[in-house]
Amino acid sequence: MRADDLKDEVRILIKSSADTVEKMTLIDTIQHLGIGYLFEKEIDAVLTNLRALTFESNDLHEVALYFKLLRLHGFPISADIFLKFQNDDGSFKTTLSRDARGLLSLYNAASLQIRDEDILEKASIFAHGGLKQLVHDLKSPLRNQVSRALNTPLPKMMKRLEARWYIDEYEEETPNHVILELAKLDFNIVQALHCEELKAISLWWKDFNPKEKLGYARDRIIESYFWVTGVYFEPQFSRARIIFAKVVALTTILDDTYDVHATLEECRQLAHAVERWDKISAEILDEYLKLVYLKLISLCEEIENELEPSEKYRVSYLIEGFKTVTRSYFQEAEWLAQGYFPTFQERLELSIKTTAIPMMCCASFVGMGDVATKAFLWLDQNPDMVRAASEIGRFIDDVHSYEREHSLEELPSVMDCYMKEENMTKDAAVIRIEEWTRDGWRRLNQAFLKPTAVSPVLIERIFNFVAMVHVLYIHMRNGFSEPTNVKKYISLLYVEPLCI
Repeated sequence: MRADDLKDEVRILIKSSADTVEKMTLIDTIQHLGIGYLFEKEIDAVLTNLRALTFESNDLHEVALYFKLLRLHGFPISADIFLKFQNDDGSFKTTLSRDARGLLSLYNAASLQIRDEDILEKASIFAHGGLKQLVHDLKSPLRNQVSRALNTPLPKMMKRLEARWYIDEYEEETPNHVILELAKLDFNIVQALHCEELKAISLWWKDFNPKEKLGYARDRIIESYFWVTGVYFEPQFSRARIIFAKVVALTTILDDTYDVHATLEECRQLAHAVERWDKISAEILDEYLKLVYLKLISLCEEIENELEPSEKYRVSYLIEGFKTVTRSYFQEAEWLAQGYFPTFQERLELSIKTTAIPMMCCASFVGMGDVATKAFLWLDQNPDMVRAASEIGRFIDDVHSYEREHSLEELPSVMDCYMKEENMTKDAAVIRIEEWTRDGWRRLNQAFLKPTAVSPVLIERIFNFVAMVHVLYIHMRNGFSEPTNVKKYISLLYVEPLCI
């Protein structure tokens, strides 16, 4: 196959590159184009050797690129590498303010900040301000890249979508034609696989037919698959992707059932049935609830049948996740019916569960093969990374859905409870919650650093899932609930192949 020949040529390029900056640029380009997964061993070897070197450069772009590559790979590199770009008072040198490429690299690197890295906090503010001033005077493709980064820094962007954009932009630069051809060819190969998966999932969803049978609920199977593509797009995760997309779509139905349709008594009955988890319990439910409940059970049965004998235990963890989420949805419904205004801490703890992110982490691992063997015991320990991911998801949702949800009959949000408890305005509460969100990202970034509690492959899935919350809510303006906002992106990824 042509793709195999091109891969061999790229491997030779990686191994033969002698200059450090040239090697870093090559690795960064390969990853940015979405083909890094094809060269994991080669990239690991390069970055391991790179870390052992003493890298000296006074070029902001080069230093920021070095930092970003090593930190994304889990190496605990010190942010003091940027001290040379500061004045004695800690401010960044004004001579850097016209270096758009350097500022962009600095801004992306600073988004990988962990706790107690004030220099990266200053770097982020400095680079963001400089890029905002420069962006309108820049030429394509740098202008497009800066515009995207100002909205969503590169490490948080959906990798598959960024790769699609960058393939076009790389062609405008001075591309290596072997790498470019491989990127285009691989994009189309993976796109064809994604379309096959999407077809299979859509047929499964059509058999369920929630659009007609559950008219109150969001029909989001395509958007669920889009979200999951942001978690893992690589071909080796095909089984995991299909399983996870089904879980996301069905959890959306469950959420809407509790949130906008079921009576309190119906909520109670469904919660009790899920706790028992047997088909006999369906007999006590109204017909529409029976449909939802039996689909939950059949999904888990389907997943169990898909798994190898040594993997089937994972389904029990997923079922427990569904039970926890349903219990939490019912608690919200009960508080709303009682007119109860919870304390900030009560609301936060419940909201962590109703984000369903702990369950989603579990669901994302179920189909991943041997790499996920130890993941479920780890999740049972409530690791801080999952807690941070859940807090970020909740805070982003609260801030960006505040006005919409206040037009509905909703339980007070985390932000409402905080405003009441602290007697503060909405604007002041938003500032505080956005700082908590930034701290959540610092904790997620910390979880990437070696040695990791579980395989970095799993850590990346959690990071990517939460990054997609950011992308969907902020970059795509609540695109999951407003699907017209993601239509063009879905078309780019699944409908329009690249010309080679």
